Amino acid sequence: MKFRLPELEIPFDDPFHNDALERKPVVEFLAGLLDKFEGPFVLALDSPWGTGKTTLVRMLKAQLAQANFQCVYFNAWQTDFVEDPLVALVSELDRLELAEGEAKTAFQKHLGTAKKITSAVAKRGLIASAKAATFGGLDLAREYEAIAADISGGLTGDAIEFFQKEQAALKKLREELEAAVAQLKVAGKRESLVFFIDELDRCRPTFAIELLERIKHLFDLSNIVFVLSVDKAQLSASVASVYGEKSDTQEYLRRFFDLEFGLPKINSKRHTTVLLTRFGMDDIFADRKGELQYDKSHFVDYFSALADVFQLSLRARERCVTLLAVVMHQTPGSQHLDAILVSYLIALRAKQPESFRALCKGTLSVRAAMDALKKLPGGSDLVADLSGMLIESYLLAGDPNQNRTDAQYKELEDFWKSSTDDSPTRARAQEMLRLRGNVVSGYRRRFDYRHVAAKIDLAESIRD
Repeated sequence: MKFRLPELEIPFDDPFHNDALERKPVVEFLAGLLDKFEGPFVLALDSPWGTGKTTLVRMLKAQLAQANFQCVYFNAWQTDFVEDPLVALVSELDRLELAEGEAKTAFQKHLGTAKKITSAVAKRGLIASAKAATFGGLDLAREYEAIAADISGGLTGDAIEFFQKEQAALKKLREELEAAVAQLKVAGKRESLVFFIDELDRCRPTFAIELLERIKHLFDLSNIVFVLSVDKAQLSASVASVYGEKSDTQEYLRRFFDLEFGLPKINSKRHTTVLLTRFGMDDIFADRKGELQYDKSHFVDYFSALADVFQLSLRARERCVTLLAVVMHQTPGSQHLDAILVSYLIALRAKQPESFRALCKGTLSVRAAMDALKKLPGGSDLVADLSGMLIESYLLAGDPNQNRTDAQYKELEDFWKSSTDDSPTRARAQEMLRLRGNVVSGYRRRFDYRHVAAKIDLAESIRD
């Protein structure tokens, strides 16, 4: 059994070997789109944080590499300590690998010039106090190292002249970058460079905005295609934090994206099943015999449904299975796991920790917990069907307030006896009364989910 998963392996020659989320059709569709784009073009992959964008991007990168594309992967969040994103973007081009020959020599020459200009442009705050005369000779390939170093002395030219010289530098930078990328075709590679930008929505707001601006103004070049994996809602919040809550953040972001693509929802049951396998729990579940043999299927069914209702990200679901692994480690193979109850408590702990604690203390009633579940997207359907009734029955069986539980069942019994219609509400009351006997009498015990909750809390205290 594992308590932490390693990064998913994406084999170069078989990108979909570990495709647990069945992303192959999406990746192939996106690869087909990118095959048609000539650049400049910016594609935004929009999906909330923790929904598998990074894995999809890695698969897409491998798929494109098989088609002879040169790709660059850039994790924006890992580099948002850099003062100017331009430095990080240009430095990533050093990772491109070309076979020895004239194309590689020309590529390195143009990129070398671009790097010199980048160093100077990135220090423009310092250059503002440098001698304007330094900008006088426009042999930029030679002069920009001196510009970056010469920061003593006063500004002798006027602001307009300085602006014009800086614009000339940026124009030269664009030309050199475009000339460098043009060498890919000469080297026998696909003409377009695909530049992946990941984790942009996790960056500090100013860095994220500056990065977008750099892409728009300096990398809007022939044969460069950007693929940005973003949570557009979070990115909009970053823009609002910089430009104000009343700013039109959607319209602002629309300037940067030529096309937006939302990732489709995953198959929750398949994902949960694969997680259990990756955590090495299949054999442990297989050793549970008798009525305990259903623990795995119960967890997969109920946790998957609850994870959808609570809208847990893929990272959150992975964390929940970590909690399950710790709980099972503390639960002997011959002892009831109460997988239905554990599924609910783990999902609740992940999404609403305060409600989890209140429920376990008895200050949150089962009725209030189920009412809250009903208000979530898809929650009313879950609560109304047999799955919801079983969850509620387990919670009632474990409620530390026995009088409250008895009173709720008394209400159900009185309603069922006093009502003569065939309404769904009466049918539900009848089913709840039947389940009371199955859940409690069937096991001949009351639950104490405070004991289960203590295991979950212990697991939660284990940090990666």
